[in-house]
Amino acid sequence: MSDLFEPPRYFREVTFHKHTDRTVGFLELFYDLVYVATLIQIGNFLSSNLTWLGFGQFLVLMFLVWWAWTGETAFQNRYVIDDVPHRLLVLLQMFGVAAMGLSVSEAFGELSAQFALSFVLVRSLLAVMWFRAYRAHPPSRALAVGYLRGFIGGIAIWLASIALPEDVRWIAWLVAIVFEIVFFSRHAMIEAIRSWAPDEHHFIERFGIFTIIVLGEAFVKVLDDAQGTSLGIEQVFSGIALLTLLFGLWWIHFSDTADEMYDLNSDPKALAWIYGHLFLATSLVMYGVAAKKLFSQSISYPKETVTDEYRVLLTGAIVGFLISQTLINFGLDDSATARPINRTLRLYVVGAVVVGAVGLLATGLSGTLITFAITAVILALVIDSIMQTKRQLAH
Repeated sequence: MSDLFEPPRYFREVTFHKHTDRTVGFLELFYDLVYVATLIQIGNFLSSNLTWLGFGQFLVLMFLVWWAWTGETAFQNRYVIDDVPHRLLVLLQMFGVAAMGLSVSEAFGELSAQFALSFVLVRSLLAVMWFRAYRAHPPSRALAVGYLRGFIGGIAIWLASIALPEDVRWIAWLVAIVFEIVFFSRHAMIEAIRSWAPDEHHFIERFGIFTIIVLGEAFVKVLDDAQGTSLGIEQVFSGIALLTLLFGLWWIHFSDTADEMYDLNSDPKALAWIYGHLFLATSLVMYGVAAKKLFSQSISYPKETVTDEYRVLLTGAIVGFLISQTLINFGLDDSATARPINRTLRLYVVGAVVVGAVGLLATGLSGTLITFAITAVILALVIDSIMQTKRQLAH
């Protein structure tokens, strides 16, 4: 923090002395951790509501919280700001995010108004940030005005939802998000976004760090639930399978796509890259819940066939992960990648089909055996990635 009161500055107008590229700050990391804590609560909600209705509600919560996170990321990515008012605004936003997390278990019931007001608080404080940018940086006012109008319209719908019965409020929340998406997709807004393009390196790093935290949360879930367990043969093999699978997911994402540029000049590619990360975060939270359930079953009922809901949840998590990788790879800038993108896309689609088939057909196996079968598919993709990298280096 260089000054108590320092106006937001567009990142291209700032000289970074210690690094060639701007890096994610400690305040951003702290902020992201609060969001991941809320994602943990959403995972707990799914764990306690393993029905089709519960899964649908889980998807709604994931989308709403992820949408709130990307809103702050879009601002922080463009402007360099770390004065006292900004830190206080971030602190208050963190309070709002924490309040959303505390409301998750009854977000579609008696705490739906509290969840809505928490989201409104987060969004309103983000609007204040954009208002500061509007006042401090006249050249980008068209962008700031666009975001302010979109946020104010969305906030109005969120507030109006409180007048609805608590069991249908979530529909108004989705209407608010659709309103924002449509509003931000207008030609004038797209042109303003392009005129004041985001910091690509910072954007990629921010999304990557958020992903690695969510990935780690999946591992924490298993340890937290299995604390004090005496490990037998079945538990050891179950743990090996689940951890190897998690490591394979990390390898595929961070070895293949995390450091490569998305194509900002193509709207479909940019959208695929961004929303691919929504699928990625959702699938990783699902995996954390599935891993927790499967490891618990290996402790309590090690020889029994895995239950249908656990098998479908694990399979769906990995299929979702491979879909996310397909979208993210499609969104990469072809000229900046070392691999043949079309081949990679086909491979991930085939992998998703094979994993889906395992989930549908392997109905008589234990959770450990099903996990090993799915892990084999992921490891095959990892080996292919290694071989592709080797071929590229040879040329």
